[in-house]
Amino acid sequence: MHNLFAIERLAGQYQHEYKEYQNFFETIAASDHQSHLILISHEECSQIYCLDEELYPVKCFELSGMYSVEILKNKDLQDEDRWQELIELYEGSPAYLQDIAVLISNIFDGKVADFLAENSLVITQNMQSYFDRLFARLSLIERQLIIELSRVNRPISREELRQKIDLSSTDFVNSLQSLQQRYLVRKINDKESSFNLSPVFKEYVKKQRC
Repeated sequence: MHNLFAIERLAGQYQHEYKEYQNFFETIAASDHQSHLILISHEECSQIYCLDEELYPVKCFELSGMYSVEILKNKDLQDEDRWQELIELYEGSPAYLQDIAVLISNIFDGKVADFLAENSLVITQNMQSYFDRLFARLSLIERQLIIELSRVNRPISREELRQKIDLSSTDFVNSLQSLQQRYLVRKINDKESSFNLSPVFKEYVKKQRC
């Protein structure tokens, strides 16, 4: 569904030629019918996400990572006792892990321990291509926030991030929310709410800055 949305703008804003989809989805969400519609997107659809699930027959689910070692079965990998470490490093993403498994098989003879000994989060060509497309979708302000978040190796509070970048309050909070809607930034609820960039995407951004 994200292909309906405009690039270089905040998340969930429709391209001009697809503007009518907004009304279409709103109508489906609010109407009484017997059908089921499943939408899959890298960006949240604001019209649906904002609806009260108690009042409307709408459910929004985030597809999180797969952290079971079963995901690496039949990949011709060795050192099974290190598989969980590899899975955590790549956020449990089946796509990332598929690429890395092939790389480990080809370059490290399937030895996961040897790959992890490099102490480096490798970005494969497939990941690079995917992140290039994802980065191209971001607005200018989102890119500024992403770059600032990539410079710190820990979750950062909203106020600390706010001090690092010269933006109006409106631009700042809307862009930060948009990055959350793209699942690139996560809010960590602790004593003080803080924000963290996806570790794999952070590595990509660091390499782009070099």
